[in-house]
Order: sequence, then structure tokens, then C-alpha cells
Amino acid sequence: MSTQSNWKERFGQLGLPQSVAPSRSYSDVRIAQELVLTGAFDKRLSVYHCLRDAGLSMRAGYNALNALAETTSVICEIPEDVDLDTLAVALAPLNVALRRRRTSPDSAAFLVEVRNRHGLSQRQFADRLGFDVRTLQNWEQGRNKPDAAILNLVRIFDRDPKIVADAMFEPI
Repeated sequence: MSTQSNWKERFGQLGLPQSVAPSRSYSDVRIAQELVLTGAFDKRLSVYHCLRDAGLSMRAGYNALNALAETTSVICEIPEDVDLDTLAVALAPLNVALRRRRTSPDSAAFLVEVRNRHGLSQRQFADRLGFDVRTLQNWEQGRNKPDAAILNLVRIFDRDPKIVADAMFEPI
């Protein structure tokens, strides 16, 4: 019996796949989410099926599984119309956590809040984070908006100012 016949027989025993293409998503817009391994990665096929049902291509699902197995976390582009809460519930028993990007609804208020919480003037805050004070003033007054990387730096500073100081300044 040929190898091809063996494969056909095995696939016949498994039955035909339910669908070839993802069925849930109709959106071309994809948003980066993080998948994090939280335990043993012994249900890879089930994780793959969850990702396919969420609209990932076969290649994207395969690449995500490989990266997850190697590094325990991966950034994955998931269609914007997918219900992330439902996907997170489906992945949780498979030892995979789904994490979405943080958003800051009002960046100006967020920056002022963090600066005030740490008792810093605009000049001190700008110096500690490596900004020009005028740039910070424009952000706080809503004339300009900081990009996501700046907001992430401010979040890190808010949690632990020493980490930012250690990253920005070196001992002499």
C-alpha cells in the first residue's frame, strides 16, 4: 500500500474538516494581541483550532504556535471583529492567556495624573523621561498626542521610576 493511500485512509477515519477557511471573522483589520503560555503546552491542536476559528490563517496559527512553544509569549494579529472575551475564555483551559493592548482614553489627563502622583513639576517629569518640556506641555494641554511608546514608558515609570532611571542613566 502506498504512502498516499495510507494518508487517505487516515484522513478518511478522521472525517472531513468542518471548514477550510476561518468562519468567524469578516474583517481585514487586525489588531495585535499577546498570547501567553500559562502552563503545560500539551493541547496545541486545540489552541490552533481556537486561533483558526478566530480568523487567523493556517500559516499565522502555525507560526503563533511555534513562537508560543519557543518563547512562551507571542504577539498575534487577530481580526478586530473577534470577541476577545470569548476567545480568552476558550484559550484559558488550554493554558494560554490572551492579553490586549492597554489603551489610555485621554492621554493628556493620564500624563498629568502620573506626574502629579509622583509629585513632579513638568520640567522634572520631562527630564526624568527624556522629553523636551515644551513637548510635555503640548501633550498635557491636548495640542499634540504622545504615541503609544511614550504612553508605555510613562506606565512603566508610574509602576517603578527606578527602572526608567536605570535605563536612562548610567553610573559614572
